[in-house]
Amino acid sequence: MKTVEERVPIVPNILIVDDVPDNLKVLGNILKPDGYRIRSVLNGEIALQVTEKEKPDLILLDIMMPEMDGFEVCSRLKKNPSLNDVPIIFISSLNDTDDIVKALTSGGADYITKPFKPEEVKARVATHLNIYNQRRELQQQKNELEQQKNELQQQRNVLQNQSKELLELNATKDKFFSIIAHDLRSPFNGFLWLTQIMAEELPSLTMKELQEIAVDMRISATNLFRLLENLLHWSSMQQGKIPFKPEVTKLIKVVDESVTMIRESAKNKSIDIIIDIPNDTTVFADSNMLQTVIRNLFSNAVKFTHKGGKITISAKAKDGKNIEIAVKDSGIGMSPSLIENLFRLDVKTNRIGTEDEPSSGLGLLLCKDFIEKHDGKLLVESEEDKGSTFYFTMPYFTEKCEIKSEDNVVSNEVTENKINIESVKLKILIAEDDNTSANILGKFVHNFGNDIIKVRTGAAAVEACRNNPDIDLVLMDIAMPVMDGYEATSRIRDFNRKVVIIAQTANTITDGRGKAIAAGCNDYIAKPFTHTTLMALIKSIFK
Repeated sequence: MKTVEERVPIVPNILIVDDVPDNLKVLGNILKPDGYRIRSVLNGEIALQVTEKEKPDLILLDIMMPEMDGFEVCSRLKKNPSLNDVPIIFISSLNDTDDIVKALTSGGADYITKPFKPEEVKARVATHLNIYNQRRELQQQKNELEQQKNELQQQRNVLQNQSKELLELNATKDKFFSIIAHDLRSPFNGFLWLTQIMAEELPSLTMKELQEIAVDMRISATNLFRLLENLLHWSSMQQGKIPFKPEVTKLIKVVDESVTMIRESAKNKSIDIIIDIPNDTTVFADSNMLQTVIRNLFSNAVKFTHKGGKITISAKAKDGKNIEIAVKDSGIGMSPSLIENLFRLDVKTNRIGTEDEPSSGLGLLLCKDFIEKHDGKLLVESEEDKGSTFYFTMPYFTEKCEIKSEDNVVSNEVTENKINIESVKLKILIAEDDNTSANILGKFVHNFGNDIIKVRTGAAAVEACRNNPDIDLVLMDIAMPVMDGYEATSRIRDFNRKVVIIAQTANTITDGRGKAIAAGCNDYIAKPFTHTTLMALIKSIFK
């Protein structure tokens, strides 16, 4: 805060206005000894110009002047917002009461009658300067208080925003704890019980009982994986760690890939799946995010639809700029209160599926975040016992262009040397640092693998390809020690452009597909994948 000495000028400026030079001289001689800085002018027009430019601390103003009298000068000054606070003392030989009243009503602060006494002039000037300075001091204090008030309001707004963010963070934390404490623990318990039964009663179990336990274990493991994947995606989304890379892509391709991962669950419940999407429909979207959205919505539809029900996935143009994608089921539906709280973190909305499938409610929150990332909206229509329909919009791409498709990234050399997988056995390299995964992959490709080589590092994969130029297919894990799959693929491409390389990774959060294709892979598959999914991918390449 400024001090009083900084606010008040050390030498007050006084403007004297009189058309008689001798009067100006006399008044100047009276006031100069008191330390005032004096500025004298001979008419009202000049007085207005000087006041506008210099803004004096006080004006001594004569009334009877040619062209513009003191009344008009005073009136015009008082109409100026930046000058109307300057005190004006009239000095005139007019001593009629009407003149004095007119001077004061026009804005004058005081009135001195000529001939005047020096002591009276000095006293009145000092008084009005003191009043003026006090008034200016109060105004400055008022301004400072107003500024402090605004700063306090800004701080209050910041605190309110922080409080809101803390509440949201707290709700997020509670959601995580709820999922970990119940939704994650419950399926783990079921999984552990099944393994315990197998460990303790294996000799006495029939083949049918073993098969039933194996199916239950697979269902539990699948549910656990989907839940953990949503947790990882959502956590990364909250921290802003998920890259957003929209591109033109065929919608039917993304839908097919998403539905394939859950089709078995629908088959187990005899649910009819209808996909009503034209083959040439394209969207401008992040493929990974779009897959996550469709997979979650389709998974929920399967979960809450009775056996023998129906699920329809459709798409239609909307307003010429967006495409509306809908996932409709014939399931158990929702009540209005449940719909109202569906996307709230602080309200528990998860339910058990028609076959006791677990649900965390996290998938819908993830869908909402990903759709809003595309400037879209997620809407729902539902009626109890009649099913639900989830709608969301994505940017619609209608211009003709070359669509970036990972299926077509294979080099020309590879395309020209397609292998008939039904009649020719392949030489296959499995680059995988996890023994269990490597063994399972070996079983997956055993039927058409003429020679299967297994290595555990990226460097070993490069060396194996260099020593075996006749390798037809490489199943390349990405996260390997010494050298990862991206670098290994890039080095292999330095000397072998024909071998087919399929990247496989458990990291679906980052842009694994884009990185794999950029490194030189022909395609990409996300773990965990089924035998059917892998075979379909390999057959699509080795036609």
